[in-house]
Amino acid sequence: MKQTNKAAGMAAMSIVVFIYGISYIAREAVGVYLGTTAIVGLQMGIMALLFTIYNLVTHKSFKVKKKDLCWILVSGIFGTTFFHGFTLLGVNSIGATVSSLLYGFAAAFALIIEILLFRRKKTALGIGSILISLIGVYILMGMNLQDLASTNFEGYILNLASIASWIIYTFLCDKIPTEYDKTVVLNYQAFVGVITVLPFAFLNPVAGEVLLKPQVWGNLILLGVFNSTFAYFLNLYAIKQIGVTLSNLFLNFMPVVTILAALVLYHTVPSAKQVIGGILIIASVFMLSRDQKNIEEC
Repeated sequence: MKQTNKAAGMAAMSIVVFIYGISYIAREAVGVYLGTTAIVGLQMGIMALLFTIYNLVTHKSFKVKKKDLCWILVSGIFGTTFFHGFTLLGVNSIGATVSSLLYGFAAAFALIIEILLFRRKKTALGIGSILISLIGVYILMGMNLQDLASTNFEGYILNLASIASWIIYTFLCDKIPTEYDKTVVLNYQAFVGVITVLPFAFLNPVAGEVLLKPQVWGNLILLGVFNSTFAYFLNLYAIKQIGVTLSNLFLNFMPVVTILAALVLYHTVPSAKQVIGGILIIASVFMLSRDQKNIEEC
């Protein structure tokens, strides 16, 4: 049985959630000036450049077995191109806060996949944590089924597609052997993002003066350096330490971070529903953490 560090994994995911929560505000801000393909292309370009420099300076080996290269490349498509593309389109459609709120469904999707495909043990505590998480997200969103069906349905679909892409990415990453350096794996994934987006970016060229705007390059640095480089590394580490389901459940904290960021930056005061929903989401994380501990001790 592989040795893991649960505390370190949870600490890593806490940092990831903070960065991801802030990144939703950055996506909304930079989306005013740049198109989706341009943002994803520049974001992945920064990520690829930083990991390439680091791996070359530290003399990391880029050798990967053919059977494992497939997992790495396919995970790159879902974790970079699809995820960031759908997320940006979703943010532009329904806004940063609601897009972030929708990620409370990530843990539910992950648990269902584990139960159906990987025969994860079903427990009352585990299922209960997911239900509470979903209730918390529902309260946070402050919406009903009629809103979903009649108001900007496309925006919600785009965000659900980004959630599905991320969950698939995390499961694929869990299939990649630990023998490879995490930075090398992420380097390949970043290259996939650049290569798949580049043709579309050429069709929508960016004016040089736009990139000189502080609100553009500042948010691109946040997305490229922190969101796509540091956070991706920490997320990959966390998956190996605490598993896919708990890692994805941590993303339920993301709406809380986004709401607080909106409060500080734009003085948007959260509603009572958002506060109650946030408390339920936090409670669900501790419930699932306890559930996984109980399963491991059995």
